[in-house]
Amino acid sequence: MANIQYESFSKVNLQDTFFDSLRQDYQGFDNWYNKKASQDEKAYILYEKDELVCFLYLKEENPIDNTGITPPLDSTKAWIKVGTFKVVPHRTKLGERLIKRMFDFAISKNIFNLYLTAFSKHKALINLLEQYGFKQWGNKGDELVLIKNIATTSKEIQQDICLDFPSINAKNVSKYILGIYPQYHTGMFSDSMLKNENFSILQDSSEANSIHKVYIAKIQGIESLKKGDLLIIYRTKDEKASNASYSSVATSLCVVEEYRHISSFTEEEFIKYCKPHNIFTKDELKQYYKSRKYPKIIKMTYNISFKKRVILDTLRGIVKRESEPYWGFVSLNDDEFQQILKAGEVNESIIIH
Repeated sequence: MANIQYESFSKVNLQDTFFDSLRQDYQGFDNWYNKKASQDEKAYILYEKDELVCFLYLKEENPIDNTGITPPLDSTKAWIKVGTFKVVPHRTKLGERLIKRMFDFAISKNIFNLYLTAFSKHKALINLLEQYGFKQWGNKGDELVLIKNIATTSKEIQQDICLDFPSINAKNVSKYILGIYPQYHTGMFSDSMLKNENFSILQDSSEANSIHKVYIAKIQGIESLKKGDLLIIYRTKDEKASNASYSSVATSLCVVEEYRHISSFTEEEFIKYCKPHNIFTKDELKQYYKSRKYPKIIKMTYNISFKKRVILDTLRGIVKRESEPYWGFVSLNDDEFQQILKAGEVNESIIIH
């Protein structure tokens, strides 16, 4: 399976049954679509077994087109309009991944306000959007208008990891590097795959698509993690790589939702908790529960994929210790944390210090 593609409207078959519901909801949908195709507009799409399973069209509006919107949106700000957002039914985790893609798109444009319209009957979609900070603003004809402000100041932070997503509250929290083996990294952090990796290793699975991730380990020290702590994800070197200095890289930034010990779960609870957000199979999780091989469990949100991967050689220049630290889990001070983000070319507008 290929990764989500940014593809021209003209390359997607408008007669695909995927679009039937949009045709029913929007009179003139085909004309609108053909107009976008003639303008060489693009959308994020994903095919699964030759079947179109999602379509996301994003448009920059500066100034905003307030036609029909009551009350009008702030015309002094630039906005990203979510023009079309559809995922086939019962694919919540894929919907989450596209919500993250919306935010990544907006942040790349230095735009921190998004809006969309939706019919009230689409309750599952609206509930999913509201989970990540979209709020009902008003109406446009028969549709609801929902807006999302990506927080860039401490006043805008709501102290809720999901509602604030993808913004990072870096005040009064601990920061760490957390290592993950290459064979698990891309399956969990799909937007942070390396350029030399093959798209075919990505599965259209809940653990790849979900904003929430569950990490199981036996690393000493991670039991001290608290809600809100920040984790820079560090992909350890490939087995075939001769030198970790250039093949081990920091790739992503996550926020801890909670830490738990395996003893707090029954086997059934452990599998239910881990399976949707973890790379392991049900049988593997059963075995890990029995063996207690990885008794420490972290649930976290996947907020930011670094624009530039930060190699170990660079990390060593930033995180200076008397002796080489264990890179699987390293505590960082605020200056080290900020230097790593800078090296990763992270848009620091959404890092609230």
